[in-house]
Amino acid sequence: MINFANLKKLLIYTLVACLIVAASVAVITVLIGQFTQVTSRVFVTLFIAVIHSLVSLMFIWDDSRRDTFTRLSFFINTVFIIIVLSFFTCIFGVWKIVSGETIFHLYLSYFVFAFAALHADILSKAFGKEKYMDKVIYANYFFILVVIAMLQPIIHSNLLNFNISGMYYRFLGAAAIIDGTLSILTIIFHRLFMHKHPELENILAPAPSKDGQPARKGLHWWVWLLIIWLAAQIIVPLFLGITSLFYHRY
Repeated sequence: MINFANLKKLLIYTLVACLIVAASVAVITVLIGQFTQVTSRVFVTLFIAVIHSLVSLMFIWDDSRRDTFTRLSFFINTVFIIIVLSFFTCIFGVWKIVSGETIFHLYLSYFVFAFAALHADILSKAFGKEKYMDKVIYANYFFILVVIAMLQPIIHSNLLNFNISGMYYRFLGAAAIIDGTLSILTIIFHRLFMHKHPELENILAPAPSKDGQPARKGLHWWVWLLIIWLAAQIIVPLFLGITSLFYHRY
């Protein structure tokens, strides 16, 4: 786990430093009387640093209310790594080191990695309950990796200058359906297990409120977000497959 107390201090220091540097650049620009392209890029760079620092701080402050980091530690650590990558990606874009199209495709990959981390982290909460459930989770991890690996050539196909066959999309659709089905089965099995053993704490449920009131029953909102994603992952390939079959037949 990342030491979030030290990280919080670092982010606050970064915000203060950005404000000081921005003020200094503004003063020098006023004294010189010329607003160059380099100056504008410096301001944009400082703005990007401030935005990423604020996003990181929002995660840390949210943890003090919801205990999210303890519940979904792998996902949150992955998100922080992606925030760092996002910062450098934006900087490379501002200073024209990489093209805007490359940045767009990189952010698509970051989105896939973030959802995969959330997916894997939530599945890990069901480990150790039942042997059959552990086997389903291991199989699910395998198909998560398959889907992630197969999505990357599609995301970066324009940059790599190669065509992807229809058979590749069929295999990806099949893997996505299996992935989503295994995940939903795991969630159902986990809920059934918790129903049989109410004495065990459900770490996927919302944390108790600060005023001491009992927590609202139900799944954490991160879990609902993942369920929606998995449902779309199953429904979209099925819909495309049925549409394609109907088109070729008629």
